[in-house]
Amino acid sequence: MTLFRYAVALGALLLAGCKSTDIPDEIASVFIEASPSSGGAMKQEVRLPVSQIAITVLTRPLVPAEEILGTQPITSGEPDLRQEFLLVQLDRKSAVDVMNYTKEAVGRHFVLVINDTAVGIMPIDHQITDGNLMFHVEKKGLSNTAAVMDISKRLNISALKLRKIKEAERK
Repeated sequence: MTLFRYAVALGALLLAGCKSTDIPDEIASVFIEASPSSGGAMKQEVRLPVSQIAITVLTRPLVPAEEILGTQPITSGEPDLRQEFLLVQLDRKSAVDVMNYTKEAVGRHFVLVINDTAVGIMPIDHQITDGNLMFHVEKKGLSNTAAVMDISKRLNISALKLRKIKEAERK
């Protein structure tokens, strides 16, 4: 899954003439939970690192890394049950794809994957029309708040590097 994306990203970087320090360390993509009727070659199982929740996702991401604009830690929930989430902001193309997909996918999940490791999950409980996804994230050895802050910081750095690569390709 990500090995192919790494190869494509590395090829793009070499063609664009970027320095090796401009290569993003984290490649994040948003995958969708596979339906039971999906073929075996079209799906794979991923597991969250702390809760060990296993989810079967399609092998092709709905939102590739280059379509993630940025992330931001947010606090949400009932006043006595508030917790930190990772808000992932999508570009216009992916926002439309997510809107179209979520119209029929209530009850499934989005999974945030970084470098072949599932780090976040988001239930789809309604159609998403604004291009903002809110993930519960996990990272071994870190609290919920620390995991959100760490992942947000690292993904924002990678998103910036990917935007620079895209801009260099346009020139």
